[in-house]
Amino acid sequence: MLKIYFQADSRYKIDRVFVKNYLFKAWKARKLPEGTLGISFVGARKGRALAREYLKDDVEHPVLTFPYVAKTGRFPQETEDLVGEIVVCYPQVSLYAAEQDKEINMVISHFIDHALTIMSSEYQKA
Repeated sequence: MLKIYFQADSRYKIDRVFVKNYLFKAWKARKLPEGTLGISFVGARKGRALAREYLKDDVEHPVLTFPYVAKTGRFPQETEDLVGEIVVCYPQVSLYAAEQDKEINMVISHFIDHALTIMSSEYQKA
């Protein structure tokens, strides 16, 4: 069973129920492994700091994906049930929604799909 750890600042207008339900359905549809998945909604500074640290660029990406699987196909010992993390830069997603004239939930689901596609390909490689 997938467990979701959800983190977001209260100033971000996020429908937590929608996000969790969407994540459950999309995860199951891709037949990804059971465990705990973290999803965090962060601001522009934190998004840029993560991009600098992990992608070596100075850009606010709308979503960052961190699948936790070793090349052996097993999880590292210290994170036995943690399958990955998704970090959504809320200001970027909000801006994208406004530019595309779309509801924020639809844009969030689009970026969740993007993140899960990356995770799925990493799990297939392992």
